[in-house]
Amino acid sequence: MRLPPMLPLLLTLGLFLSACGEAPSTAKPAAGEGPEPKPGPAKQVSLDDPDVVVLVNGAPVTKAMYSAFYQQWLRARQRRGADSDSPQEQLAVLNELVNAMLIVQDAEAQGFDKKPEVSVMLELLRTRALAEMSMAERLQKAGLSDQDLKKLYDERYGGQTQKEFKARHILLDTEEEAKAVIAELQGGADFIGLARQRSVGPSASQGGDLGWFGPAQMVKPFADAVAALDNGSYSKTPVHTDFGWHVILREQSRETPPPSFNDVRRELLEEKRRELFSEYIGGLRDKADIQIKTPEPSAGLHGGVPAK
Repeated sequence: MRLPPMLPLLLTLGLFLSACGEAPSTAKPAAGEGPEPKPGPAKQVSLDDPDVVVLVNGAPVTKAMYSAFYQQWLRARQRRGADSDSPQEQLAVLNELVNAMLIVQDAEAQGFDKKPEVSVMLELLRTRALAEMSMAERLQKAGLSDQDLKKLYDERYGGQTQKEFKARHILLDTEEEAKAVIAELQGGADFIGLARQRSVGPSASQGGDLGWFGPAQMVKPFADAVAALDNGSYSKTPVHTDFGWHVILREQSRETPPPSFNDVRRELLEEKRRELFSEYIGGLRDKADIQIKTPEPSAGLHGGVPAK
């Protein structure tokens, strides 16, 4: 079933609205503080305010709100502002934001936002928005430059040719099964035939064919085992990885020139971002007090939220 044209934007709006709203609080005032003060009268806004773009039943849509919504709209369609900046298109996006605001206002009037499942979802959206925006700002402040990426490129590739391998493998669940396969190969069995019959991996129907790959594309124990083999030879002892136990046949190898910087720039950028994120979240976890309730074996975590 296809979604109506506006619904994809409403899905992205959830992230935006949750970042702007306040999560419902269940905290009580401390002793001696007294009841929480009642909010004062809402500030009147009008279209005379230079930051207000449109009023929806008195609720303002500001330039900042529109800008955030517009950026979500572009990302949802994998488009750039320069490609989608006509006045007609901006007005169409604004109208979709107005429609979304009307739906939200109607939902709130009906108390939809007070439903427990909706409150939980709004809190999760708020959490996600804060986490993503905070991390985006941290990455922006880190100022990863092409000079940083080129340094990583030189360390990784160093202008040297790279070695690639063409290999097949037979994936087994246990070491004993892998040893039995090796014994059959030593007795003259056909590797491709055994792969089709015995491998539990997704490449079994192709006789275990993995095609051409570089060492970085495989987990280290597998890559190291392939590199240690000669062309045309198979592993005489089982190779263990997180996926199971492998018997590997290295068919061919070749030297290839290193990729250009531009070809791997995005990959290097993502790697540096993951590195920064790992350092950041690792520091937070080291200082955090995290307590997890062990779930009942039959229930798992889906029956409730674990305690912190």
